[in-house]
Amino acid sequence: MAACCRGELAADLRDGITAFGRKLRAYQAPDAVLTGLETRTSSPVRLLRGDNFQCTGLTGLYPCGEGAGYAGGIMTAAVDGVRCAAALMQQYAPDKA
Repeated sequence: MAACCRGELAADLRDGITAFGRKLRAYQAPDAVLTGLETRTSSPVRLLRGDNFQCTGLTGLYPCGEGAGYAGGIMTAAVDGVRCAAALMQQYAPDKA
């Protein structure tokens, strides 16, 4: 998280994830690969991404869905997530994509 979010924001997110994990144990599963951030509304800002679906300013980050400004509802967010997942698979496991 520290590579994407700096300082106070990273600390606040870490504290929030820890607090939520005390309420819902499975949220902090030891075998979890990634915990993603989600917003409650569509973003007024779009994180720019290239043709490979990666953020143009941060290689390895695949912004998708409403929070990143690429969808306006649950169905379009789901489709965008599938498209980003396919791009990620193509990048890291092209023989399985």
